[in-house]
Amino acid sequence: MKKIKYIILDFGKVLAYPTTGNWNLTPRLLELIDIKKLDTEKLKQVTKQYSHILSEKIETLEQEYDMYIRYYSSILENIDKKIIEEISYDRTYNDDKYKLYDDVLETLKILKQNYKLILLSDNWPSVIPYMNNNNIYDLFDKIYISSIYGEEKKDKTFFNYPIKEFNIKPHEAIFIDDNESLLDIAKEKGLDVLLMDRDKNNKSKYKTINNLEQLEKEL
Repeated sequence: MKKIKYIILDFGKVLAYPTTGNWNLTPRLLELIDIKKLDTEKLKQVTKQYSHILSEKIETLEQEYDMYIRYYSSILENIDKKIIEEISYDRTYNDDKYKLYDDVLETLKILKQNYKLILLSDNWPSVIPYMNNNNIYDLFDKIYISSIYGEEKKDKTFFNYPIKEFNIKPHEAIFIDDNESLLDIAKEKGLDVLLMDRDKNNKSKYKTINNLEQLEKEL
C-alpha cells in the first residue's frame, strides 16, 4: 500500500451504525408502533418485496421523504396515514437514526492530512445533512451517494465515478467496506481493499480491521 493516495470509505457500519440496530426502524418508529404486535416473518417478506422502492433514483430530501412514505405504507399494514408521514419525516430529516463510531471524527481529521478522502455509499440524500451536522462532511474531498447517481455499488459502474473523476490508477486507492462482495468488485476495479468488521465476528478472505484507528496503522 505504498502508493495509496486515496481512501474510499463506505458509510454504514464503517463510519456510523443504526441507533436501533436496524436502518429502517428509527427511534421514532419504535415509539409510534409496537413492533411486537407485528408479524415479524411477514414483515421480513414484505420488506424484501418492496426493497426496490429504496433503489430508486432520489436526488432531494423531498423525494426521499416521498419514497419513505411509499415504502412504509407498503410494508406496514393498517397504520394510520399520519403516523406513516411522521415516520417518513423522521427517517428523512432527523439525525438520531444514526450514530457515528467514537473513532471516526478524530481519525478522519488525521487521515485528511495525508490522503484524499472519498465517500462511496449506498445511501440517500439525508446522509449529507447528517454528515454536515456531525462535522465530517467537509473532511471528504468528494461524496458519492448511490441514489443521487441512480446506481449502487453492486452495479459495479458506481465505482467508476471516483476512479474517473480523480484519475485513480491501480493500487492508488484503498476501499473500506463491511461487505465482502463489494470488496470483490473494488478489486476488479484496481482498488486495494480492507474489510471493516466493527462487530468482530467475520472470518474473511480479506485483511480485516475493526476500527478506523487500525486503518491508519495499515497505510
